[in-house]
Amino acid sequence: MVILIMVIIMNILITGARSNIGYSFGKALALRGHIVYAGCKTLKEKKALEEKINHEKIIMFPVVLNLLDNDFNIIEELDIDCLILHASIGNGGSILEISNDRFNEVIDVNIKGNFRLLQKYLRYCYYHKRHGKVFITSSLAVFYPLPYLSTYTSSKLYLVSLANTLKLELLYQGLDVSISLILPGAYYTGFNDLMIDNKSKDEYIVKDKALVMTKYQKIIFSLLEEIDYSDLVKEVVREIEKDKPKFIISRPFSQKIFTKLYVLIKTFIV
Repeated sequence: MVILIMVIIMNILITGARSNIGYSFGKALALRGHIVYAGCKTLKEKKALEEKINHEKIIMFPVVLNLLDNDFNIIEELDIDCLILHASIGNGGSILEISNDRFNEVIDVNIKGNFRLLQKYLRYCYYHKRHGKVFITSSLAVFYPLPYLSTYTSSKLYLVSLANTLKLELLYQGLDVSISLILPGAYYTGFNDLMIDNKSKDEYIVKDKALVMTKYQKIIFSLLEEIDYSDLVKEVVREIEKDKPKFIISRPFSQKIFTKLYVLIKTFIV
């Protein structure tokens, strides 16, 4: 007996889809038949992604979507069914040293940009009385004290709080939009190395401490990071295709369990 599983085709917009995990989300969804719009920050990134897509023979549509912009009319133009907020930037630096410009860059993208785009999508769903889905990428890193990375982790912690609040708000308002929170652990994509290195040398006040911290963080991340993030991609795709996706999606499983134990132990100790 042959069992047919019907997949409802959706228009899906993914921010930060130029490479790595974001690109893998888009590729997997496109191969499932969905219409995927892959958000890139610049026209140069868009052209590079177009070349990559053509080379891999995937039907996916790169679009320029800079979270620093105020115009997000792309939501209405593309008739989006599912929004995946994956884009973020990471600027390393101690709280003592990091400049206002580098701090504001993280806040403007990871917090303000995500918020404005999300708000645009929710209003679109409300005024058009339609069902919607939102997936917000944060990080398991928000549950750990990571020196010199607090600007990034605190911005990602905001997204956790935002998702939790949105669940109740939308339920109260009767808006038919599901909210899901993606919490990836440490995967090797190059992003963590870049974030650890991404300190302005001109900002060093305690230079020797910063250099030592950079050295040890690279060692720690190299030991923790998993290369294969296909398990995360498969689970996210599976939840996107559900009528009612679950709230929290987290992988790899070992890091997810360790984080739960860490939070539990810390709660009792403190």
